[in-house]
Amino acid sequence: MDVVYGNRFDISAWMDLVRLVRDEFPGLETDEALSDHEKTVLKFMDKMQAICVKENDEIKGVLLFSRNRNMICFLAVAPSSRRNHIASALMEKTLSELDRYRDISVSTFREEDPKGKAPRALYKKFGFVEEELTEEFGYPNQVFILPRIFRPMRRIKQQISSEECIKVLSEQKRGVLSMIGDGGYPYGIPMDHFYCKEDGKLYFHCAKEGHKLDAFSECDKVSYCVMDEGYKKEGEWALNIRSVVVFGHLKLVTDSEKTKWICTNLVRKFTDDEEYLQHELKHALPRVQCLELIVEHMTGKLVNES
Repeated sequence: MDVVYGNRFDISAWMDLVRLVRDEFPGLETDEALSDHEKTVLKFMDKMQAICVKENDEIKGVLLFSRNRNMICFLAVAPSSRRNHIASALMEKTLSELDRYRDISVSTFREEDPKGKAPRALYKKFGFVEEELTEEFGYPNQVFILPRIFRPMRRIKQQISSEECIKVLSEQKRGVLSMIGDGGYPYGIPMDHFYCKEDGKLYFHCAKEGHKLDAFSECDKVSYCVMDEGYKKEGEWALNIRSVVVFGHLKLVTDSEKTKWICTNLVRKFTDDEEYLQHELKHALPRVQCLELIVEHMTGKLVNES
């Protein structure tokens, strides 16, 4: 089946389909609402953000999407044409049009709503995950998100394996945590870290207030960069350095026992002085806030400085 851009010559057939399914979409109950929707469709057609599946002069499925907002705005298939993979074909075309380096969103019915069974299954099939509960036109909905993919490394020959990345994170003590700071400025701060091989997460500690936590409260997406000390080949002046960049989400650690466990492991990266450890746990622990970085993407490379 062919998925094509809709144009103004298609508007009559397009709206015939919408009228067939209007009862399934809150906000399309009145003639005035349908008229407003038609105007919206025409705007999307003019921007080449309206696609459809046609058979002769009849439209079997329609989809509106927004490149600017990186979202799916409306998807419908004629009742007589369902279970013919039309919705999947529309989705495949749309995902090729949207920016996969950004999250893609769509709003659909909630899990307990019988109308949500088919669309929720469709979005999950394409990798969307459930996010916040919302309301649209006074009707309970839920946002689904297709998480962005990350850019492939440009100089692929310099890329190191996941095992080497983990080795760098495990052996090195420090890195730079990058966040979105005050006024939207990038905020990079040197941090000590502990990498746990068992759960694949990075752990940090900080004060219970300050720029880091203020930035985290606005956006939990961060990156973290770590480099090793490097090495020289015989007869060369330049260092060969392994670096790792991690992307992920930060979370506050609220469990007191886990906080103690994190701080214990952080101290032991620097010293085996048990007396010092116990002193810090007793006197400094109450003032500590630990952070957990859930890794979404990780890359590493080996670079020669020359």
